[in-house]
Amino acid sequence: MAGFEVATYGRFSGGRRGFADLIESGKVVALNFPVAANPGLARTIGTLLKQDFQRAMIGRIPKMEEHKNQHFRPVLFLCDEYQSFATCGESDPTGDEKFFALSRQAKCISVVATQSISSLRSTVPGESWRTLLQTFRTKIFLALSDDFSARTASDLCGKEEQFKLNYSLSESGQDAKVSILSGRAVAHKSSVSASKSYNLQRDFVFEPKIFGELKNAQSIVLAYDGLNPMPPSL
Repeated sequence: MAGFEVATYGRFSGGRRGFADLIESGKVVALNFPVAANPGLARTIGTLLKQDFQRAMIGRIPKMEEHKNQHFRPVLFLCDEYQSFATCGESDPTGDEKFFALSRQAKCISVVATQSISSLRSTVPGESWRTLLQTFRTKIFLALSDDFSARTASDLCGKEEQFKLNYSLSESGQDAKVSILSGRAVAHKSSVSASKSYNLQRDFVFEPKIFGELKNAQSIVLAYDGLNPMPPSL
């Protein structure tokens, strides 16, 4: 890994160097454990490693307050297949939702990737997935295949006032009669009129079906620039 020094982290809480030391010295800590080899063990080790990192980052906040003139480097937390390692504490003081709410104060940039909202929902208890999801300020949605994830993503993008186009056709006739041969109404003089109108309605910015029709390298983004939320965009 060019430009980075990869540290070997032996034991989770009592290794040769504490996690806080690894963070401040700019080391890259990566978990290399094939999930296929032992899914249960891989999830346990990954979760413990994640929680040890979170404790070190939360402990960084009082240090930053105490040493305001000292420069603290930004830290990146990157997790693929996040649904396998997500934890929510609910009433307990621990949990990813509590860490992500405070991580920006510790200069931590968190980037996680999950298969879908449904997969994240199935791994955490109750409705705590909603609390966890709202802590992610920027959300990038690729193609979603299940209806629950598509509906939730559409709801997150919100609604806006849109002009809806309506067409109407009407036919009128004078001296209308019923034909004995065809049994249909006929008229000596008839006319057909068409009209077009626009109605202002509130509708989804992106309907749920659009999330299932996204192509490769396409996404719908709910972005946050650090100061203000950006409107959803394709």
